[in-house]
Amino acid sequence: MAAKKTDEFMIVNRRSKKALQATGLENGLVVEQAAPTGSDAQLWSIAEAKDGTVRLINKASSKVLDVMAEGTENGTWAQTWEDVGGESQVWQIVTVTATYKKLLNVRSGKVLDIVDMSDEEGAPAQLWEDVNGDGQHWKFTAPAKSASKEVKKTASKAAARKPAVKKAPAATAPAAKTAPKKAEPKVEKKAASAAKTVSKAKTEQKKPAAKKTVKK
Repeated sequence: MAAKKTDEFMIVNRRSKKALQATGLENGLVVEQAAPTGSDAQLWSIAEAKDGTVRLINKASSKVLDVMAEGTENGTWAQTWEDVGGESQVWQIVTVTATYKKLLNVRSGKVLDIVDMSDEEGAPAQLWEDVNGDGQHWKFTAPAKSASKEVKKTASKAAARKPAVKKAPAATAPAAKTAPKKAEPKVEKKAASAAKTVSKAKTEQKKPAAKKTVKK
């Protein structure tokens, strides 16, 4: 009978506040910690066996949480590997508080930890003897909301509240100035003046020349 599989969640370290993350899709790639984003590489689900032990399955790679070379020594790095049912892939969840758990590797008897108790991005996960340190405590939490979705949602609300921008009235082009009409020449007066000149000329033509008196 297949093991029961749970919903997906992030595994967040108590000390660093960073999430356990797969670094690729191939076998043998290191598992590290990174700022929690809820990406597929940070999402895990549990396949629980009848005896209460679990395998942790990564969403991005579909591979399980394992340790390199089936190691049992302190400082052995964690990795993802295809599920072969090996003991190094089997874990027990040990309750620390209502919020935090330890992940105990069945083969080694050691717990999942972070190298050098680091808070740094990309620090590898490892096996270490149980000293009950904060770096060995983990919280299973729902995936964080996508930042892009959150920004989009906020922008959408802001747009809904934003009053409509009033359109400025279209600028009216100034009316073209009409050139003043030139006064029409007074044809009648000029014509009358010309008529007078002609009449005067005719009168002068009709006027008899004065007779000269011949002196005796």
